Amino acid sequence: MDPFLIAFTAFTTVNQMQNASAEARYRAQQAKVQGENAKLMGIERHNQRLDQLSVALSTNNAVAAFMGRDDRSIDAINRRLRKDAGTDVARNTMNTLNAVAASNLEAAVARARGRNRQRAILLDGLVVWVCESLAIQRCNTGIDGD
Repeated sequence: MDPFLIAFTAFTTVNQMQNASAEARYRAQQAKVQGENAKLMGIERHNQRLDQLSVALSTNNAVAAFMGRDDRSIDAINRRLRKDAGTDVARNTMNTLNAVAASNLEAAVARARGRNRQRAILLDGLVVWVCESLAIQRCNTGIDGD
């Protein structure tokens, strides 16, 4: 077999494997960044909801003080506001955790696809090398491919 062809096949195979690895790392990094962004957005939504609760409770307390009332109806409204905020915060937390988990899974899949692509490229390179070796052997021995 021609040494130049062997070197060229090896070089292109290694180069393609490195490219597949780099692409997998890039996709995994993108997924990781998406997960971090989802986490930050979840924290932001959490803080916004707690701020909204704080404003609503402060408003109710101010209205109650202005009216000179301190009865069960205002306490019931405040309890309902706290309960609704708790439900919203819990839902937001679950959505955030799901988004982060999905991003982590996407990163793992990207890494696995990269490894699989590297193996496929390596096998393709080996097949080319073996086929070329067999073709040269047939020519040297006078064996016809028919």
